[in-house]
Amino acid sequence: MDYSLDGYCGLYCGACPIFLETKAGTAKEACRGCKSGLNAEWCRVCNLKACARSKGVEFCSACEEYPCEKLKGFADMEEYPYHREIFEYMKTIDREGKAAWLEGMKARWSCPECGQEASWWDTACTRCGTALRGYSKPKP
Repeated sequence: MDYSLDGYCGLYCGACPIFLETKAGTAKEACRGCKSGLNAEWCRVCNLKACARSKGVEFCSACEEYPCEKLKGFADMEEYPYHREIFEYMKTIDREGKAAWLEGMKARWSCPECGQEASWWDTACTRCGTALRGYSKPKP
């Protein structure tokens, strides 16, 4: 199956719980990544994705309006603390290229002990229990 690990906004789709569930075959709603043809509901209606596609840019950082107010608002969404990393991610993409960034993201979002892929919300490896640098979900 074809998967797309890079989002227009700079998020790494490989750490999305729905993406990981899709890869594992356990997803209620499948998603193969932002730039794939199979997206979860949120990704299908994402205004950042629609904007980037309409402007023909691979990443928001390639847009003349970068960083726009929509992207700043996305990065500041309190309930999604992993969004805060997107500006650093896009700096890395612009400086080192997408392939190097993807390699770094795979390492960032995998267990350093056993290599198990992890989601943004994983603070411990689901396979071996090693502490991870994921985020705790905000309390409602």
